[in-house]
Amino acid sequence: MEGFLQEMLENYQDIGLTQDNLIKLIFLLQDNHNKEMASIEATDAEFAIENKERIKATIKALKDFLECSKTYDYYKEGNRSFVPLFFISYHLFHKNIDNNALSEYFRNYETGNTDFPSMKRWLYHSLINGVFRSKGAGWIPYKTGVRKILDTIKDYKNKEFPTEKLFEVYKTHPITFTTNYTSNNLDQLDSSFVFYLMYDRARATRTNDIDHIMPKNILEAQGIDWDKINSIKNLQLLDFGTNRGEKNGKPFKEWVNNPEYVKDKQSYVKIHLIPSDETLWTEDKFEDFIEARATLILEKLTTYAN
Repeated sequence: MEGFLQEMLENYQDIGLTQDNLIKLIFLLQDNHNKEMASIEATDAEFAIENKERIKATIKALKDFLECSKTYDYYKEGNRSFVPLFFISYHLFHKNIDNNALSEYFRNYETGNTDFPSMKRWLYHSLINGVFRSKGAGWIPYKTGVRKILDTIKDYKNKEFPTEKLFEVYKTHPITFTTNYTSNNLDQLDSSFVFYLMYDRARATRTNDIDHIMPKNILEAQGIDWDKINSIKNLQLLDFGTNRGEKNGKPFKEWVNNPEYVKDKQSYVKIHLIPSDETLWTEDKFEDFIEARATLILEKLTTYAN
């Protein structure tokens, strides 16, 4: 058992697999949501050893899924909830296919895999809504969330992934959840994953500053509400040297149009989803600017989540 655990952790720590998560997964694969690591029994070890090749194939397929769905880098950043990965793994483990077929399950993800679109849609909308974040989700994901999701998904072993049924779990709990994203609810979503999608699933929030596009000191002086100043519609990911140096506090249009500060304005505007209408780039047009930028952000969410 120890050797098996060590091998799995060495191979898959990059997607957030820890000893606790792996043992919790072993419990869940047996349809038990109550047990924790401290209550592991000999029967659990026997289950893991008897099914170790199946579990290996399952976690290999899970990592393939993250790579195919372009969420691998998001999980690789670390400190992400493993809860949704429990249930992708659970669904894969219980497919009525052999281990070789399971380990290559997503080889044809873009053409012939009927599970992939449903699983991806469930994961994306769950992460956008912050269903599994540690605070403010509306439930305790590792406890209530795990129990309620398991109660539903266990009825779909070897069937298509039950995306809509799992969405119903969220809505009937109830927790705040939607697949209809608008300018009005944009700031209720999980900013870390929204940023990930805004930057084409590439730029990391952990290695860049979260920066106000239009400076907060200027907007505050104009009497703009803090909720609007700190809205994701007015936030970007910027390298900390630029954010804390040459950009700090400067009017946005003055900064972005100065080639000493922004060498490639066209590229900057595209990367950071800045509205192309330069008449909106002044702080007195802030309200119009953030609504135009909200449209661009929502286009990204729609592109990737559906």
